[in-house]
Amino acid sequence: MMRLDNPVARLLAPPARLVAIIGGWWLLGLAFLTCAEIFGRKFLGVSLQGVDEIGAYTLAVFSTLSFAHALVVRSHTRVDFLLGHLPAPLRAVLNALAFLLLTALAIFAALRGWSVLEESLLFQSHANSPLQTPMWLPQSAWLAGLVAFALAAGAFAAHALWLLLTDWPKVNRWYGPMTLEEEVESEAGAVISRAEGREIGA
Repeated sequence: MMRLDNPVARLLAPPARLVAIIGGWWLLGLAFLTCAEIFGRKFLGVSLQGVDEIGAYTLAVFSTLSFAHALVVRSHTRVDFLLGHLPAPLRAVLNALAFLLLTALAIFAALRGWSVLEESLLFQSHANSPLQTPMWLPQSAWLAGLVAFALAAGAFAAHALWLLLTDWPKVNRWYGPMTLEEEVESEAGAVISRAEGREIGA
């Protein structure tokens, strides 16, 4: 559940949601394409070349693109069995440190992703498949997801560190793991949204 009163999350929510919607429609289209491939093979003896390859690219690209979205809506897993027993000021320091380390990891992943893309561009690599896809195409989208994740993590980390110096209780409020009440509220909100959507459709 995103904290709507967190200014950074509020700023990043619209683009993150847009990417999630695009990813959902893309996956739906891929599902129909896969069904067509299965139907064609079984009943018509024809095959749509490259569906499995497109599926592999989809998994890689939208996995990285979803990292930033998961960060915005606070759905990354946090191991917090000990954190809740610590003093609140120490929790604030650890929560800020967690986002700082996450940013470092995201930047490292983006740098390694650029190395992979740079090598593909240098050697003009193509997929060893019927589509002969130039590898820089899916790798560029894959790298874009890693960069978006690094930027989002960096924005959250900078905000958490600033709050740690100016208003540390908000670090726990906005950057700590979700409480049980928040998780229940998040699930209840999702159920209500689906119900409202069905009523509008009716």
